[in-house]
Amino acid sequence: MNNKIVLEIPYWVSHYNMLLYATYYYCIQNNYRFEVKLNKKINNGVILNFNNKNSFFDYSDDVLFIEKPTNFDFYFKRSLLEKDFFDNILPLNFQVNYSYNSLSFIKCLDRKILTDQKSRVEVIRALDYFNKITNLSHRAMDISTIKRNDNDYQGRVIFQTRLWNPDNNPSLEEKERRNKQNAFRINTCRLIKKYYKNSLVGIYPDSYSSKIASDLLLDKKSITKSIYFRNLFCSDIAIADDGLKDTPGWKIGEYAFFGKAIISTPISTVVESFDENVNFLKLSDRNSYHEIPDKIEWLIEQKRYSEIGSNNFDWANKNLHPKSYIQRIITIMELNK
Repeated sequence: MNNKIVLEIPYWVSHYNMLLYATYYYCIQNNYRFEVKLNKKINNGVILNFNNKNSFFDYSDDVLFIEKPTNFDFYFKRSLLEKDFFDNILPLNFQVNYSYNSLSFIKCLDRKILTDQKSRVEVIRALDYFNKITNLSHRAMDISTIKRNDNDYQGRVIFQTRLWNPDNNPSLEEKERRNKQNAFRINTCRLIKKYYKNSLVGIYPDSYSSKIASDLLLDKKSITKSIYFRNLFCSDIAIADDGLKDTPGWKIGEYAFFGKAIISTPISTVVESFDENVNFLKLSDRNSYHEIPDKIEWLIEQKRYSEIGSNNFDWANKNLHPKSYIQRIITIMELNK
């Protein structure tokens, strides 16, 4: 067996972090050779090469395919619909943005990647180990610091989110989607804030949010990624809804990683072994914010949030943690030689 994994990327952006750092972690733990090359022929996504086979990784929010699956041995897609789950097409489950030993990791990258203009932000983030320069919303969480908090916060709820201005997109369909999404997020925050005084809810402050939800704006001093993770760590119940293109965003993966009980709008994409009433409580539809208080009360009763949170922490270890995330990929590629 050739114990070497080679990744090809067109540039380095935060959407690739999970695969890049997970592969790096896996290679270190299993004494594999690790290499990342620049490939400008890739429009988006990442190619993984192992044992003379290749896999394409599609991390887009859209359910549409960014490449032809038949061009690769395997096609792993994050936003995969059940109807597209066949042949060589496989789900990537949830996505989270994490890092591991970033100062050593960048030494494995092709110099052309590090000097590419589109890679500039992630290079700075990787070098900014002590979080002094780039405390931004897409900053990766350090995988070595993630652990389950066994403290009980009496059912504390967290939902810190943002709005999308419908006027910033020319598509009528997208405008409607954003209006629906914004309405859910605003009404959810107001409901939770009204009935659960110990909650951590609010809207990211920007000019648009200030106009339509001024009563919900988060303090600008408390919107850094590090503070958000600290708040998430000290919560029990987390609210999730669809992100861009009506597919799950990064937030729900973070909830699972931190071992939180989850209440979510319906999940339309394939997420393996992530089950209703075991890992999350499902709302009826995209507009059903009025159901949230009853869901919260059910979780608080008999402290059910603790059991579901524990289920999610276990699920994340089996599906999202680098040690298992890449092992699944390698196993699939080895079993289908």
